[in-house]
Amino acid sequence: MKAYFTGRDQKGFTLVEVIITILVASILGLIFIQFMGTSMTGSVESVTRVQNAFTIEQVMEKMTADYKKLVVESSTPLATLQLRVSNGNYGSYTVKYKDYITFDGSGVQVSESGDRILKVTIADVNGEQRLTALFTK
Repeated sequence: MKAYFTGRDQKGFTLVEVIITILVASILGLIFIQFMGTSMTGSVESVTRVQNAFTIEQVMEKMTADYKKLVVESSTPLATLQLRVSNGNYGSYTVKYKDYITFDGSGVQVSESGDRILKVTIADVNGEQRLTALFTK
């Protein structure tokens, strides 16, 4: 008796099927690694932004607390606060704006003058996060 093998009686995979499966799996693996690599490096940026925002908020809280203390102790609390902001007394930050301002009747800032409202805008050391506060007499 002679036995002839036909395609129907074979069990398992052919060499071509195994090679194609390995190629497809490796291509999908590369795509997945590329995607995950970008996601992992990008996730650090958001954490850094939150840390910078928290740091700049702490600086502004120190300024506000100091101003509340100056209102009680000093005869010129706004001028003293402006000087302290300029000198960097509250931590590491960059001063973007620290001058007196006024508003018109509709609440729009019209000029950089007067002595009743001090506008302070600070930024983190990278300049990415900014925070503004108005201090009044």
